[in-house]
Amino acid sequence: MTRKSENPIFLERERYRRRRLMDGARLSPVLAAFLFLLPLMWGASEQVPTASVLIFLFGAWAALIVLTAILSRRLRNATRENWQERP
Repeated sequence: MTRKSENPIFLERERYRRRRLMDGARLSPVLAAFLFLLPLMWGASEQVPTASVLIFLFGAWAALIVLTAILSRRLRNATRENWQERP
């Protein structure tokens, strides 16, 4: 009558966190594109000094490097733990 499905409705906590980290890693290029194209939208409304645009771009670049380093380290640790759990 009632048949248990192979996939549980709720994921275990570690699997859920790993999937959210993977989602974050997939969305990071979209965030990068948005941040790098944002200064183009500033110029349409008013005159923005070039120095402030360059500071913003290099700051966004550095923040993206830090973000991807954190995501890759956490994903690497999560997958390493996952492989150690399997027989």
